[in-house]
Amino acid sequence: MQRKFILLSYLLFLVPLLFIVNFLFDIITLEKIQGLPIFFPFIFCSVGLFFASKAFQIKRSPMALGAIIANSVLFLFPFIYMMGGTLIFGV
Repeated sequence: MQRKFILLSYLLFLVPLLFIVNFLFDIITLEKIQGLPIFFPFIFCSVGLFFASKAFQIKRSPMALGAIIANSVLFLFPFIYMMGGTLIFGV
């Protein structure tokens, strides 16, 4: 059960990360969801953080701790992105 939670948590981390990388570097043009990839971590990473914390409660492993840290950092990315844009570009 713990392995499934960790795998699901990392999957919920990678999906928004791929969307963010695509948004920043415009690898594949997604015109219909223009700014939405920046806000995907709010939904995906909060669920991933829940599964990672459950896995950490079952068994304290470094993989579960890494999933908690990764999901937490990506959850904070939209705030950092918006504040950085305001500070740097003044928009």
